[in-house]
Amino acid sequence: MYGASDFQGLRHVPITDGDLVRLEADGQELYSVILVREGRAWLRNLRTEMDTLSSVGACRRIGHEGVI
Repeated sequence: MYGASDFQGLRHVPITDGDLVRLEADGQELYSVILVREGRAWLRNLRTEMDTLSSVGACRRIGHEGVI
């Protein structure tokens, strides 16, 4: 069984344009990263297609590490 410490390193994976992420505050929704600049990310909700801005620190990259 995995513990929280096993995934701690994934929390600091930098995000880039085109990545898929979840937000800390809303862990259920999936977002596509449109653009990353100066510590902020422009995100598009894949379910609703609505755009939002978020700090990069609140984004958790998914899919690239084999963990979804």
